[in-house]
Amino acid sequence: MALSSLRRFSKGIVGMGGSTAGQFNKFEQSANPRYHVGYKVELANGDVYRYVHFGATVNRGVLVAGDISETSVADTDNSIIAPASAVTTTDGTLGSRFIQVTIASVTANQFAGAKFITTDDVGEGYTYDIVGNTATGTPASGDIRIELLQPLQVAVDNTTDFAIQANRYHNVEILTTTDEDPAGVSCATITAADNYGWIQTKGIVGILQDGTMTSGCPIQTSDGVSGAVQPMGGGGTDIADIITEVNIGYCLDPGDTTGHGVFFINVD
Repeated sequence: MALSSLRRFSKGIVGMGGSTAGQFNKFEQSANPRYHVGYKVELANGDVYRYVHFGATVNRGVLVAGDISETSVADTDNSIIAPASAVTTTDGTLGSRFIQVTIASVTANQFAGAKFITTDDVGEGYTYDIVGNTATGTPASGDIRIELLQPLQVAVDNTTDFAIQANRYHNVEILTTTDEDPAGVSCATITAADNYGWIQTKGIVGILQDGTMTSGCPIQTSDGVSGAVQPMGGGGTDIADIITEVNIGYCLDPGDTTGHGVFFINVD
Protein backbone atom coordinates (compact mmCIF):
# COMPACT_ATOMS: atom_id res chain seq x y z
CA MET A 1 0.00 0.00 0.00
CA ALA A 2 1.35 3.40 -0.98
CA LEU A 3 1.88 6.04 1.71
CA SER A 4 0.36 9.45 1.16
CA SER A 5 2.87 12.18 0.46
CA LEU A 6 0.43 14.64 2.04
CA ARG A 7 0.43 13.10 5.50
CA ARG A 8 1.25 15.36 8.44
CA PHE A 9 2.23 14.47 12.02
CA SER A 10 1.98 16.85 14.92
CA LYS A 11 4.13 16.90 18.04
CA GLY A 12 2.05 19.73 19.42
CA ILE A 13 0.64 19.66 22.92
CA VAL A 14 -3.04 18.69 23.07
CA GLY A 15 -5.27 21.73 23.48
CA MET A 16 -2.52 24.25 22.72
CA GLY A 17 -2.42 24.24 18.93
CA GLY A 18 0.36 23.64 16.45
CA SER A 19 2.43 26.56 17.69
CA THR A 20 3.80 24.38 20.51
CA ALA A 21 5.18 21.73 18.15
CA GLY A 22 8.83 21.03 18.88
CA GLN A 23 8.88 23.13 22.05
CA PHE A 24 8.43 20.23 24.47
CA ASN A 25 11.78 18.66 25.37
CA LYS A 26 11.28 15.35 27.15
CA PHE A 27 15.04 15.03 27.72
CA GLU A 28 15.42 18.25 29.72
CA GLN A 29 16.49 18.01 33.37
CA SER A 30 17.48 20.48 36.03
CA ALA A 31 18.59 20.81 39.62
CA ASN A 32 15.60 23.03 40.42
CA PRO A 33 11.96 22.46 39.44
CA ARG A 34 10.57 24.30 36.44
CA TYR A 35 7.01 22.95 36.87
CA HIS A 36 4.87 21.49 39.62
CA VAL A 37 5.62 17.85 40.43
CA GLY A 38 3.17 15.78 38.40
CA TYR A 39 2.69 18.42 35.69
CA LYS A 40 1.18 16.64 32.68
CA VAL A 41 1.88 17.07 28.98
CA GLU A 42 -0.09 15.14 26.36
CA LEU A 43 1.02 15.22 22.74
CA ALA A 44 -1.14 14.90 19.66
CA ASN A 45 0.23 11.40 18.97
CA GLY A 46 -1.17 10.14 22.28
CA ASP A 47 2.06 10.18 24.30
CA VAL A 48 1.69 11.41 27.88
CA TYR A 49 4.52 12.73 30.06
CA ARG A 50 4.75 13.76 33.71
CA TYR A 51 7.23 16.06 35.40
CA VAL A 52 8.83 14.32 38.38
CA HIS A 53 11.27 14.71 41.23
CA PHE A 54 13.98 12.04 41.12
CA GLY A 55 15.27 10.69 44.42
CA ALA A 56 18.31 8.90 42.99
CA THR A 57 20.39 8.41 39.85
CA VAL A 58 18.25 6.80 37.13
CA ASN A 59 19.12 5.35 33.72
CA ARG A 60 17.04 6.16 30.65
CA GLY A 61 14.43 3.70 29.45
CA VAL A 62 13.64 2.07 32.79
CA LEU A 63 10.52 1.88 34.93
CA VAL A 64 10.54 4.21 37.92
CA ALA A 65 8.43 4.40 41.06
CA GLY A 66 8.27 6.44 44.24
CA ASP A 67 10.30 5.09 47.14
CA ILE A 68 7.42 4.18 49.45
CA SER A 69 9.75 3.46 52.37
CA GLU A 70 10.64 7.16 52.48
CA THR A 71 7.41 8.93 51.57
CA SER A 72 4.55 6.60 52.55
CA VAL A 73 3.22 5.01 55.73
CA ALA A 74 1.60 1.58 55.70
CA ASP A 75 -1.77 1.10 57.38
CA THR A 76 -1.22 2.12 60.99
CA ASP A 77 -3.33 1.66 64.14
CA ASN A 78 -3.71 3.88 67.20
CA SER A 79 -1.14 6.54 66.26
CA ILE A 80 -3.40 9.59 65.97
CA ILE A 81 -3.48 11.78 69.06
CA ALA A 82 -7.05 12.36 70.25
CA PRO A 83 -8.06 16.05 70.15
CA ALA A 84 -8.31 16.33 73.92
CA SER A 85 -4.68 15.17 74.24
CA ALA A 86 -3.25 17.14 71.31
CA VAL A 87 -1.07 20.19 71.84
CA THR A 88 -3.65 22.12 69.81
CA THR A 89 -6.94 20.69 71.03
CA THR A 90 -8.78 21.48 67.82
CA ASP A 91 -6.47 19.12 65.86
CA GLY A 92 -8.44 16.13 64.65
CA THR A 93 -11.84 17.74 65.21
CA LEU A 94 -14.57 18.17 62.62
CA GLY A 95 -13.58 20.95 60.20
CA SER A 96 -9.94 21.10 61.31
CA ARG A 97 -7.17 20.78 58.72
CA PHE A 98 -4.60 19.52 61.22
CA ILE A 99 -3.90 16.17 62.88
CA GLN A 100 -1.27 15.29 65.49
CA VAL A 101 0.24 11.86 64.87
CA THR A 102 2.95 9.75 66.48
CA ILE A 103 5.53 8.84 63.78
CA ALA A 104 9.26 8.48 64.37
CA SER A 105 12.12 9.80 62.19
CA VAL A 106 10.09 12.10 59.95
CA THR A 107 11.57 15.22 58.36
CA ALA A 108 9.66 18.42 57.66
CA ASN A 109 7.32 18.11 54.65
CA GLN A 110 8.33 14.51 54.01
CA PHE A 111 4.68 13.73 53.22
CA ALA A 112 3.88 16.89 51.25
CA GLY A 113 1.77 16.07 48.20
CA ALA A 114 0.76 12.66 49.58
CA LYS A 115 -2.67 11.29 50.48
CA PHE A 116 -3.86 10.79 54.07
CA ILE A 117 -6.42 7.98 54.07
CA THR A 118 -8.51 7.02 57.09
CA THR A 119 -8.77 3.25 56.79
CA ASP A 120 -10.76 2.05 59.83
CA ASP A 121 -12.77 3.05 62.89
CA VAL A 122 -13.73 6.66 63.67
CA GLY A 123 -13.82 8.82 60.52
CA GLU A 124 -12.88 5.96 58.21
CA GLY A 125 -13.19 6.03 54.43
CA TYR A 126 -11.97 9.53 53.62
CA THR A 127 -9.01 10.48 51.44
CA TYR A 128 -7.39 13.84 52.16
CA ASP A 129 -4.52 15.66 50.43
CA ILE A 130 -1.50 16.53 52.57
CA VAL A 131 -0.10 20.06 52.31
CA GLY A 132 2.85 19.40 54.61
CA ASN A 133 4.04 18.19 57.99
CA THR A 134 6.40 19.11 60.80
CA ALA A 135 9.45 17.05 61.70
CA THR A 136 9.24 14.44 64.45
CA GLY A 137 9.43 16.21 67.80
CA THR A 138 7.09 19.04 66.82
CA PRO A 139 4.62 19.74 68.38
CA ALA A 140 5.52 17.07 70.98
CA SER A 141 8.20 14.43 71.49
CA GLY A 142 7.74 11.59 68.99
CA ASP A 143 4.88 13.35 67.19
CA ILE A 144 4.36 15.32 64.00
CA ARG A 145 1.59 17.69 62.95
CA ILE A 146 0.07 17.06 59.51
CA GLU A 147 -1.62 19.84 57.56
CA LEU A 148 -4.40 18.77 55.19
CA LEU A 149 -5.69 20.64 52.16
CA GLN A 150 -9.30 19.79 52.99
CA PRO A 151 -10.99 20.11 56.41
CA LEU A 152 -11.81 16.87 58.22
CA GLN A 153 -15.27 15.70 57.24
CA VAL A 154 -15.55 13.57 60.39
CA ALA A 155 -13.51 13.97 63.57
CA VAL A 156 -10.72 11.43 64.19
CA ASP A 157 -9.29 10.11 67.44
CA ASN A 158 -6.76 7.62 68.82
CA THR A 159 -8.76 4.66 67.47
CA THR A 160 -8.65 5.89 63.87
CA ASP A 161 -6.45 3.83 61.54
CA PHE A 162 -4.77 5.56 58.62
CA ALA A 163 -2.31 5.18 55.75
CA ILE A 164 -0.21 7.73 53.90
CA GLN A 165 0.36 7.17 50.19
CA ALA A 166 3.01 9.29 48.52
CA ASN A 167 2.56 11.37 45.39
CA ARG A 168 3.43 9.03 42.50
CA TYR A 169 5.71 11.62 40.92
CA HIS A 170 7.76 12.52 43.99
CA ASN A 171 11.07 10.92 44.97
CA VAL A 172 11.00 8.44 42.06
CA GLU A 173 13.78 5.90 41.66
CA ILE A 174 14.39 2.79 39.55
CA LEU A 175 11.49 0.46 40.28
CA THR A 176 12.25 -2.52 42.51
CA THR A 177 10.14 -5.39 43.81
CA THR A 178 9.40 -3.38 46.96
CA ASP A 179 8.01 -0.34 45.13
CA GLU A 180 5.24 -1.79 43.00
CA ASP A 181 3.50 1.36 41.77
CA PRO A 182 5.16 2.15 38.44
CA ALA A 183 4.97 5.87 37.75
CA GLY A 184 6.32 5.65 34.21
CA VAL A 185 9.48 5.27 32.13
CA SER A 186 12.49 7.56 32.43
CA CYS A 187 13.16 9.63 29.32
CA ALA A 188 16.80 10.45 30.05
CA THR A 189 19.67 9.46 32.30
CA ILE A 190 19.28 11.42 35.52
CA THR A 191 22.38 12.24 37.55
CA ALA A 192 22.64 13.15 41.21
CA ALA A 193 23.03 16.82 40.27
CA ASP A 194 19.76 17.00 38.29
CA ASN A 195 16.75 16.09 40.38
CA TYR A 196 13.90 17.07 38.05
CA GLY A 197 12.86 15.82 34.63
CA TRP A 198 10.29 13.92 32.61
CA ILE A 199 8.94 10.39 32.53
CA GLN A 200 6.59 8.88 29.95
CA THR A 201 3.37 7.44 31.36
CA LYS A 202 1.47 6.51 28.18
CA GLY A 203 2.32 5.67 24.59
CA ILE A 204 5.05 3.88 22.65
CA VAL A 205 8.39 3.73 24.44
CA GLY A 206 11.54 1.64 24.77
CA ILE A 207 11.96 -0.15 28.11
CA LEU A 208 14.59 -2.43 29.60
CA GLN A 209 13.48 -6.01 28.88
CA ASP A 210 13.67 -9.07 31.12
CA GLY A 211 12.94 -12.36 29.36
CA THR A 212 11.78 -13.42 25.91
CA MET A 213 8.90 -11.41 24.49
CA THR A 214 6.52 -11.88 21.59
CA SER A 215 4.68 -9.12 19.78
CA GLY A 216 1.31 -8.51 21.39
CA CYS A 217 2.08 -10.21 24.69
CA PRO A 218 0.96 -8.36 27.83
CA ILE A 219 3.77 -7.04 29.99
CA GLN A 220 4.22 -6.43 33.70
CA THR A 221 6.88 -5.20 36.08
CA SER A 222 9.80 -7.63 36.36
CA ASP A 223 10.18 -9.71 39.52
CA GLY A 224 13.94 -10.06 39.01
CA VAL A 225 15.43 -7.07 37.17
CA SER A 226 14.96 -3.60 38.62
CA GLY A 227 13.40 -1.15 36.18
CA ALA A 228 12.55 -3.81 33.59
CA VAL A 229 9.39 -5.33 32.16
CA GLN A 230 8.73 -9.02 31.68
CA PRO A 231 6.03 -10.97 29.82
CA MET A 232 3.01 -11.66 32.01
CA GLY A 233 3.75 -14.49 34.41
CA GLY A 234 7.43 -14.33 33.52
CA GLY A 235 6.66 -15.88 30.14
CA GLY A 236 5.11 -18.97 31.70
CA THR A 237 2.24 -19.75 34.02
CA ASP A 238 3.66 -18.29 37.23
CA ILE A 239 0.45 -17.43 39.07
CA ALA A 240 2.41 -15.59 41.78
CA ASP A 241 3.84 -13.21 39.16
CA ILE A 242 0.48 -12.75 37.47
CA ILE A 243 -1.06 -11.78 40.80
CA THR A 244 1.72 -9.70 42.37
CA GLU A 245 3.39 -7.90 39.44
CA VAL A 246 1.70 -4.87 37.87
CA ASN A 247 0.37 -5.09 34.31
CA ILE A 248 1.31 -1.95 32.37
CA GLY A 249 0.81 -2.60 28.64
CA TYR A 250 1.93 -4.86 25.82
CA CYS A 251 4.87 -5.61 23.56
CA LEU A 252 5.06 -4.14 20.06
CA ASP A 253 8.54 -5.23 18.99
CA PRO A 254 10.53 -7.58 21.23
CA GLY A 255 14.15 -6.78 21.90
CA ASP A 256 16.92 -8.82 23.47
CA THR A 257 16.89 -9.88 27.10
CA THR A 258 18.88 -7.24 29.04
CA GLY A 259 18.33 -4.91 26.07
CA HIS A 260 15.39 -2.65 25.31
CA GLY A 261 12.21 -3.65 23.52
CA VAL A 262 9.41 -1.49 22.10
CA PHE A 263 6.24 -1.38 24.17
CA PHE A 264 2.93 0.42 24.55
CA ILE A 265 2.26 1.42 28.14
CA ASN A 266 -0.50 3.17 30.05
CA VAL A 267 0.16 3.91 33.72
CA ASP A 268 -1.14 7.47 33.73
